Amino acid sequence: MFGVDQADVVSGDAVEGLTLEARVACLDPEKGAAWFEVLDARVDSTGELNSVMSGRLECDGTEIIVATTAPFSGPLQITFRQVPPSAVEGYAILTND
Repeated sequence: MFGVDQADVVSGDAVEGLTLEARVACLDPEKGAAWFEVLDARVDSTGELNSVMSGRLECDGTEIIVATTAPFSGPLQITFRQVPPSAVEGYAILTND
């Protein structure tokens, strides 16, 4: 979720082979758009977090759902990027089916 501090990050765990689903939404009175990104948060030698999935969403309060098959088992992070300064709230939910 984000509010005043839009740097908030949601964490979760992937289970290899299961469907990984991101449910995201944001609300902006000026109806801007934002990006979300689900990142592989496993520690590796590069220190980089690789993208598992990402997408653009309109900040009109509508929830979007993006799904993929989890390529590994382990920790994930989901974060918002390029959030309009006028956005007032948003959320992200990660699930495995």
